[in-house]
Amino acid sequence: MKRKVIALLLALMLVGGTLFASGDAESAERITVIMPRHEMDLVGIWERQTREFEESTGIQVEFIQMSWDEVQTKVMTDLAAGGNSYDVIEFDNGWVEKFAAAGWVEPLNDYGDSDYFNTLLPGLLNTFTVDGKILGVSWNNDTRFFFYNKAMLEKAGITAPPRTWADVVAQSEKLKRAGLTDYPIAEYWNQEWALANSLAFYLYSFGANYFDKDGNITINKPEAVEALQFMYDMLYKQKIVNPSSITLSQEAAADLFYRGSSAFFFQGPPSTFSYANDPTKSQVVGDVEVSEWLPAKAVGLQATLTLPEAFAIPKASDNKEAAWKYIRYMISHDRDKERAMEIGSLPLFKRSYNDPDLLEKYPYWVQFGKQSAVAQALPLVDWYDELVQKTIVAVQQMFQGTKSAQDVGDEIAEFLKGREYNGMILHE
Repeated sequence: MKRKVIALLLALMLVGGTLFASGDAESAERITVIMPRHEMDLVGIWERQTREFEESTGIQVEFIQMSWDEVQTKVMTDLAAGGNSYDVIEFDNGWVEKFAAAGWVEPLNDYGDSDYFNTLLPGLLNTFTVDGKILGVSWNNDTRFFFYNKAMLEKAGITAPPRTWADVVAQSEKLKRAGLTDYPIAEYWNQEWALANSLAFYLYSFGANYFDKDGNITINKPEAVEALQFMYDMLYKQKIVNPSSITLSQEAAADLFYRGSSAFFFQGPPSTFSYANDPTKSQVVGDVEVSEWLPAKAVGLQATLTLPEAFAIPKASDNKEAAWKYIRYMISHDRDKERAMEIGSLPLFKRSYNDPDLLEKYPYWVQFGKQSAVAQALPLVDWYDELVQKTIVAVQQMFQGTKSAQDVGDEIAEFLKGREYNGMILHE
């Protein structure tokens, strides 16, 4: 009898413990975070740090990572419908005007203090600040850089990377004649958002743009059409761009560079150098260098893209305080330095650029600085996502041979007519 009583008490204790544990789990704070996969996070550091946040705070995180285009579709659809599916969202630099006008995200000024915000790089913070309201905190300092395979160039008798597009063509043809590569360039020209980024880079490098500061539409003018035609010619006339580029993502184009298939990577993420020198991911360890300049039609036209991305809290979120705790934890100096050390991502904090550990590991950040001096942003308009969709379809049609470069320029120009930019109506 005594044994039965003891057994019954133990059973009740186990049931009670289970109930209490279940109650604790149900009462735990939960948030949903959605962000793109970092282009070069091949080790899952964002996932790992998120789980460390859970352990540190007890807040449970549904952590969703998808391709940039998939995230864009889900976030925009949910926000436009007034939904509250997410507590922390991706906030792209191309969305700032649109989000500010729609009032979709929570200003963060009252969540963080000036001591914290002042430690961040001001250029990144200012990108996501409108009328004094901080709408997002950058998670990705995504300035793009020109990398090249120095060993491959040296084998072809080339002593320095190309400064102009004419140099790119000449060096590429020399590399091909030497039998070092069939296609010296692999681009990410799949019909997705990244194709519009690539086009912006080529436009800037020809001294062109979609429109100018006075509201004049310029995408169908000679400089812009020349940039479009050059992209087409590299693919089909000179045949120096890998023909698979029209279906390649950024990751796939980078992978060809790491395999030694291509010699030039014009717009690589900051961590490209780190992965190129990781023997578990690269076949070109020790062969890759960072240039001090970028190719352009003329030296005075060189430019690169700065494409920062941020975290934001939707106005409709029911868990804003927990969401801010996640942002504050993930965008902290320690987590940021850890990511920089492990995957080579550019830091988000001012003091990191004087950090002896980082400078010892990444001496080539000096070259990054020289390229960053000519960085340009994408057009800041609240209808940029619509422009992207029009652009990537038209450019793909050019690659498929159904539209000329001039046709593409004219079609995008027609889309731009009557649109508002900086208080002006765009016109030809």
